[in-house]
Amino acid sequence: MMKHTIIHEQVKSGFRRAGGWLLGMAWLFLVFFGLAEAFSRERPSPSLGYAALLLAGVVMFLTAEYWKKVFPSIMLAAILTSFLELLRAHAVNSPSVPVAPSTAAIHLLVTTAVTALTLTFKNRKLTALDRCALLAFVASILWGAVDKRFASLKLLVGACCILAAWLLTG
Repeated sequence: MMKHTIIHEQVKSGFRRAGGWLLGMAWLFLVFFGLAEAFSRERPSPSLGYAALLLAGVVMFLTAEYWKKVFPSIMLAAILTSFLELLRAHAVNSPSVPVAPSTAAIHLLVTTAVTALTLTFKNRKLTALDRCALLAFVASILWGAVDKRFASLKLLVGACCILAAWLLTG
């Protein structure tokens, strides 16, 4: 009987984890769909795109307790990307797009700082301010990806939101 209970718990845990990954991918699809619709020049449908982005924002705000567990890992990938940009002097996904060493260094410092700060979020229950800060940081990254103008400034503003939440609620 004990062995059956252990296997049952493992299966349940596996389904829960797989469901979490599927919901995360669905959220990411919603974000990319919203960005494509809101900012595409070929088939502009800004209202549909902004509605999808608003829905994705609400979902992220409501499910931030789950996101806080994986967010530092996502940020580790951003650190690696920034480090590669610094070494190669171009965008990781597009070698034809040069990245100034100062810009890559700023990105590396900011992503490292945000990763360190968000690691502390794992140990406590998130407040509404924490949730808003995480949402603002993600929005700053996505906005910088869609519109490259002042991308470093957008990233810094998002990082300041994380820092403010950390200082005020940490």
